[in-house]
Amino acid sequence: MITAVFVLSLGLAGFTGTLNFTLDQGGYNSVPEPRLRYPIYDTVTLTGNEPLEFKWWNSYVGSRGFILKIYKGYNMYAADLIHNEELPVDAYSVKIKPELFENGRVYTWSLVQVSSAGYKSDRSFNSFKVIKK
Repeated sequence: MITAVFVLSLGLAGFTGTLNFTLDQGGYNSVPEPRLRYPIYDTVTLTGNEPLEFKWWNSYVGSRGFILKIYKGYNMYAADLIHNEELPVDAYSVKIKPELFENGRVYTWSLVQVSSAGYKSDRSFNSFKVIKK
């Protein structure tokens, strides 16, 4: 989001002062980034065939849905993308099969919120290491 600040000097009869106002380029089109709930820690333990459930809060009224991406490693490069899914507005979580994850490897997940007008938020993301038992 880009914010511009304008300063106007006014010299009216009997009044001299400065008027400050801010013009927000995002305006009414800005979409808040989602708040992640889980996983948000450095490590995740997967037991047996239990899926890994990714969770977030959904409190933005103008949302159309979410875009969930999971990457191998800390960097979010297209070459490291292993999961890409569009989720509906009423989604608060999604379960991913444990076969997608390797023991001892680091993964990064990112979540973007999409407004009903098609505008996208900044992405929220977290990296974690998988420990399988």
